[in-house]
Amino acid sequence: MSSRTEPSPGAQPSEPRTAAAGSRSEEASPGSVPVSLRTRPVGEVVAEDYRRGAVFKQFGIDFCCGGGRTVEDACARRGVALEELEAALSASDLPRGEDRLPDPRGWDPGFLADYIVNVHHRYCRDSLPVLLAFAEKVARVHGNHTPELTEVDVRVRELAGEMEAHMRSEEEEVFPAIRAGEGGSAALGQMEAEHEHAGGLMAEIRALTSEFTPPPEACATWRAMYAKLEEFEGDLHRHVHLENNVLFPAVRVA
Repeated sequence: MSSRTEPSPGAQPSEPRTAAAGSRSEEASPGSVPVSLRTRPVGEVVAEDYRRGAVFKQFGIDFCCGGGRTVEDACARRGVALEELEAALSASDLPRGEDRLPDPRGWDPGFLADYIVNVHHRYCRDSLPVLLAFAEKVARVHGNHTPELTEVDVRVRELAGEMEAHMRSEEEEVFPAIRAGEGGSAALGQMEAEHEHAGGLMAEIRALTSEFTPPPEACATWRAMYAKLEEFEGDLHRHVHLENNVLFPAVRVA
């Protein structure tokens, strides 16, 4: 992943608001997983501590576009034993100190929109030209004997075009309405559909690259492209998670 660090704007409230069903007394300490977790949405569980996202990712469970499914349903869809997931969540050491990513659930929606633009949109715009250059070069040099690389190039170009149009819509239409307290909820469904498509493209790229694993004969640019793609996927997951599971629900209930 990139060495960049995300800013932690402002002091966070000691008890961030959450849409969790049931009282906070049902929640156990960070290392334990209560039975009630099974019936809660995956995205909500990750919103409490983003480090849990790594555990869900390990089991192939989508916490971004698929964040509305309950933990129990997500496990059933992926053929994951619920008890194994719970054990992994319980065993994981979820940091609670300075290295923990900021908890955005108590932030004003307009402030969160600014955070997304300044952190994730900026990262995306910085990274896409690099990925486009890598993908074009690697496909041109190695695509004849590894045709999957040509397919990666096609999907990276499609993803870049879609992300730029998506970010422009958010910055010029959706987020200004949110900042003005006008909701902008009519456009949220379209934004979520575009998130779904972008996530699908990244899933295809992951499959085409054998989980971003370069073969032994891969040159330096080939290896750099795979590493950058994996980093980009991680940022995209958090980007979409913040919108689908935190910002948009807050706007809809406002």
